[in-house]
Amino acid sequence: MKFILTALALFIFGLFNPIFSQDLQTYFQENGLDPESSSDNFFFTIEKKGKGRKAKSGDYVKISYKGMLLDGTVFDESKDDPFVFRLGHHQVIKGWDIGLEKFKEGGKGFLFVPSEMAYGKERMSNMIPPNSDLIYEIELLEIMDSKQYNLYMKRQEIKAQKEFEAKKETQFIADKKIIQQYAAKNKLKIKRLPSGVSYVLKKKGKGKTAQAGDHLKVHYEGRLVDGTVFDSSFDEKPFEFVLGKGKTIEGWEEGLKKFKKGSVGWLLIPSKLAYGPRAIREGKINIPPDSVLIFKIKIVDVD
Repeated sequence: MKFILTALALFIFGLFNPIFSQDLQTYFQENGLDPESSSDNFFFTIEKKGKGRKAKSGDYVKISYKGMLLDGTVFDESKDDPFVFRLGHHQVIKGWDIGLEKFKEGGKGFLFVPSEMAYGKERMSNMIPPNSDLIYEIELLEIMDSKQYNLYMKRQEIKAQKEFEAKKETQFIADKKIIQQYAAKNKLKIKRLPSGVSYVLKKKGKGKTAQAGDHLKVHYEGRLVDGTVFDSSFDEKPFEFVLGKGKTIEGWEEGLKKFKKGSVGWLLIPSKLAYGPRAIREGKINIPPDSVLIFKIKIVDVD
């Protein structure tokens, strides 16, 4: 969570003449600090001036930061993940909207934010108590106009997509190993499809094999690899759907094309063809992120 983000009500009106906190006064005295102040009674220190013009309202700014309580407790920091926002548009606490206008591109320093310009009487998670004055160590990495901002966000989107795909592929390789180990442990002679779905037919069934457009009636029992049953239809009516219409997870859409009416068997589905990194919690169903799913399948009808 980025603790500089705040509810709209905290900064739309603000306090135009905030009272300088006694806590900050004491902090300055005890640490021998003499920071600069603005007409808003806002305090800051610039340790590296930077170059060019100062940031102004309407600019998109990319910064790195570390947020601290007066006792030195770090409650949030950007580390290797810079934070980007539009200055003066109430996307962050009032202290940031005011304070970043003191910085030039490349500038480094500290913002000393009275509670009235931060979160006021609000408690933020378990990290920031009510009425807390805050200190932010700031580096203004870049000032961008709207064109530069849009280009930056596009690059970030491409980067995030590449990272997501790489993570998904790594998980897919791990999932295939998990499926192999599960099959060996449970003595299942599986066949793997190019998609990564594995299946076993214990009873072949009769008639034509299911295909896209067919109306299926299916009994199923879903398990995690540790044997936990997360869902079952065997004590209820069979699940009905049209194959190929995207009404089920991809693993079913692929795997059930190997089943006929009366077929009984198993589908072993890697997480990317199930729910991927999403956790599923609906009623009694509890499926952790990146879960390989095992389904016992009985095809009641193929129409």
